[in-house]
Amino acid sequence: MSSVKIGIKNTLNNWRHSIGAILSVAVGFSALTLFNGYISVVEDLYEDNYARRSMFGDVFIEQTKNGQAIDFEDSRITMKEQEFMESFFKKNPHLIDARARFLIISGLANNGKVSSIFWGFAYDVKDGLKLREPSWQWNSKAGKPLDQQEDDAVMLGQDIAETLGCVSLSKERILTQVGGYPPIERPLSCERNKLQLSVTTDAGQVNATQVRVGALGGVGLRGIDSWYLMMPLERAQKLFDTQTISHVRLRLKDPSQFDTFVDQFHREARNQQIELRAIDWRDHILARVYKRTMSLFKVFRNLVTAVILTISGMSVLNSMVKSVNERRREIGTLRSLGFFQRKITRIFALEGLFIGIIGSCFGGIFSFFFSILLKKFEFVYYAGFLTDPVLFVVGLVPHLYFLSLLFLCTIASSTAYIASYRAVKSPIPALLTSV
Repeated sequence: MSSVKIGIKNTLNNWRHSIGAILSVAVGFSALTLFNGYISVVEDLYEDNYARRSMFGDVFIEQTKNGQAIDFEDSRITMKEQEFMESFFKKNPHLIDARARFLIISGLANNGKVSSIFWGFAYDVKDGLKLREPSWQWNSKAGKPLDQQEDDAVMLGQDIAETLGCVSLSKERILTQVGGYPPIERPLSCERNKLQLSVTTDAGQVNATQVRVGALGGVGLRGIDSWYLMMPLERAQKLFDTQTISHVRLRLKDPSQFDTFVDQFHREARNQQIELRAIDWRDHILARVYKRTMSLFKVFRNLVTAVILTISGMSVLNSMVKSVNERRREIGTLRSLGFFQRKITRIFALEGLFIGIIGSCFGGIFSFFFSILLKKFEFVYYAGFLTDPVLFVVGLVPHLYFLSLLFLCTIASSTAYIASYRAVKSPIPALLTSV
């Protein structure tokens, strides 16, 4: 009889000895898949918040000086450079899915009663809509998105809106499971709907314009929404008396073509002596909070995963040592029948493998139904720096299930081998007379 058949038979016949190890593997599998599934959902939320809601896309294009990066707020892309980019984009439509121009704006907002410093972006609102697709087409929690309003409307972050006397009258949780808001105009109340924006141009001139609070939205990150304001690009350029922009953001049709796009863009820019650079949005200074958060998640995930694997491994090891000690006479019988020591340890290692598979199956079933149950009950909480409450959801990620199965089966098999190795070294009479 082969080692595999013996291993399967022993696992079934000695299930009472194996039940502790099976439960240990099942609990470890559930803990690994549920925890890592939750972290994967939060990571996706953060990436979606930047790439879609904040319209970061895939690539940032901004100005350089003598080939070196400059402060992103000092980037001023001239009309000549904008014409170069438009020409490049038209020649490479197969690479580009959506793009929009952005201008950094800052100044003082006054509603006639209260003043607040603002900082934010003016952008091509129609093109920005394409960058937000599909999850964040509707990006206002109150009012309507700027692409559905006249050019005198602005969008305020939630905190600066409260400072200026504007609040959303909708109190329910409105963020959907996949991100974004349901496309419904929710009521917006302002003490004074009109704002005066006062700014200083690059030439040192003080300009002012009157705008209307059309929406509350912002970028959904704590701290930033206390001064964040968005408005249409053309109106902002008139206010700041400029035709320049700060940068361009674009989304690629195929993100895997990022290096191709960047190399081609830089080559043509150098040929025409245009000082522009294209970079991954994750490498931009505006994404520094994202990178720090992802780094923290990575450390947290690795630490907790290591703890779970350690506890599961020790638990399985204890269970297998106990099982082997209770089966010393069986080992002695196998030795007396002529089984080599390596074959006996192989049988126990296979038993550990089957225990790992059975335990992982039970753990996987529990994780699956628990994940479904969480979605059904819709528990709500605040995730890190996000200002909107989100659903507590555990992702069903197939590769996490496979990796958890692989890790725990390896642990179960190796601990079974270790537990049996010492026993098979004992003399046969001692094994046969073991109680």
